[in-house]
Parts: sequence; structure tokens; C-alpha cells
Amino acid sequence: MAPPDSVNVLRTARNLGERVEQDELVAEAQAALGAAELSPMRTGGQKYVYRAQLEGVSVVVKIVAIPETAYATVVLERARREVELLSTVESAYVVRVMSEAVEIGDRPEAVCWVEEMLDGSDLGDLRSTFPWDVNQTWPLIVDVAQGLAACHELDVVHRDLSPGNVRRRDDGRFALMDPGFARHLTRTALTGLYQPGTPGYLTPEHIPGGQPTLASDIFGLGILAFQALTATLPLQPTGDDAADYNQLKTGQVPPLRDIRRDVPEDLAAIVDRCLQRQPARRYLDAAELLEDLPSADARSASLVSS
Repeated sequence: MAPPDSVNVLRTARNLGERVEQDELVAEAQAALGAAELSPMRTGGQKYVYRAQLEGVSVVVKIVAIPETAYATVVLERARREVELLSTVESAYVVRVMSEAVEIGDRPEAVCWVEEMLDGSDLGDLRSTFPWDVNQTWPLIVDVAQGLAACHELDVVHRDLSPGNVRRRDDGRFALMDPGFARHLTRTALTGLYQPGTPGYLTPEHIPGGQPTLASDIFGLGILAFQALTATLPLQPTGDDAADYNQLKTGQVPPLRDIRRDVPEDLAAIVDRCLQRQPARRYLDAAELLEDLPSADARSASLVSS
């Protein structure tokens, strides 16, 4: 048998080291939070998400590893901001935090906290079921707008309305999650070289040097609704940052009914307005969007007449 090459040996050693480090973080987080029976749900970047038990209740434990790099402060502040926001927002349409942010280690090496366990599935896991009918899409718009309104009331921009951050509950309603990229407009200067987000779900204000506003979240909601109805993104990412930024800067999303004629005019008009390239032509915030949404009876009537 040929000896393993040095690259594979190094890769195996690195993976083993990462697993040991993660196991140590999990054990420390479990002790710090008083949680038990942690089982992995998903991992993304420096964030580890676990299903757990806390005083007999099913909960979610989140652990954010803090890298030993120049970005350590950014990662730490982002985790603190997520917990701070969730502890401040009171809405049935935003996941509820159940603990403070607890730092692990002297550096610290990680931050952990507890959130409520939401039933249902992330929107990202439901993309294979797109396109949705109108009755499925209206609750997405209404509920996400309700969650955003609770954030916008505090002058907070979510900034990452991607499918992994929206959950459809078992009763068909929706809730916002993971506001790790959120920013308080009145506390933090937003202009910068880079605005974080998820490719395909970026807004025109994500362009380097851009300044996200409450209307940026409206564009993000428009992307989700457009994708739910058409099974396509309104602006397809190319994988080339410069090309994608230029598309966001100069492109305009085609009218929804050009792609799906059976969508009622009132729904199409709302999605089209959300996806206007210029922020002033969108709804200025979620409260204004909610005012323009038809009642449940009116939505049903438009469906029948379409």
C-alpha cells in the first residue's frame, strides 16, 4: 500500500484539530449556558448551530468561534449585535433569544447564546418547491414585513434577507432569523468598502461604499417574493463581483408579470415596487409596505379575479 501523500496527511491533521477545537467549544458552551444534549444542526463560517435541551425545553444553541485574526473584533461585535437585537425586538415574526451572549475564554475564543427552537423549515430548504402559488407567497410577504417592521421601528437594517434567514413555521407563517449583519442606523456609520450579505440576495446598497437603509430590506424581501413566485432570482449572480455590482448598480429587474402572467396585478405591483433599483422608488420601510398590503379578504378576491 502506498504511503499517504503529505497533503492528505496535513489535511487530515488539520480537520482533526478543527474537530477537537469545536468539541472543546461545545463542551464549554454547554457548561456556560446550562444546556444539555447538544446535537449539530448546521455550520456556516464561524457559526455552529446545535439543537439542545434547556430545563426540559427544546432550544437552539449558537456558538460563534472568534478567529485569531484582524477580524476578531468584527466577528465578536457581530455576535453581540445579533443577541442585542433579538433581545430588544418583540415580535412573533422574529426568533426570540433566551439568554445573554456568553463569552468563552480569556481572548475570548467564542461567544454563545440560546434561542427558541422554531418548528418548520428554512426557506433555503424549500427552494426546490418553488414556484409557489399566490396563497403561499402572500404570507411570506406579510410576515417578513411584520418582522422587518419590528426591526425598522428600532432603526435597524437586517441586511441579509437570504433564504437561510427566514423560516416557514409548520402553521405556514414565517419568522426572521440570524440578524448577524444588522446595523443600527443611529449608532453606526454604514458607509464602507464592503457591506456583507449573500450572493444573489444583495441589494443595490451592498455595492462597495454603499449605505444600506431601511429600504434595502424592502429590496431583499422583493428578492425572496420574486424567487418564490418564479423559481428564479431577479438578478442572477455571475460569480464575478465587479459584474454583479455593476448589475446591481445599473440593472433593473423585469416586471414580475412578464415572467408569470397569472400573478394578480396587486401582488405583482407590490413585488415590482420592492425591487426598484432606486431606494426612493421603493417602500421606504416595512411599515409603509404593510400599509399598502391588501387585507386577507382583498387578497383572496384578487386571486379569484386573476
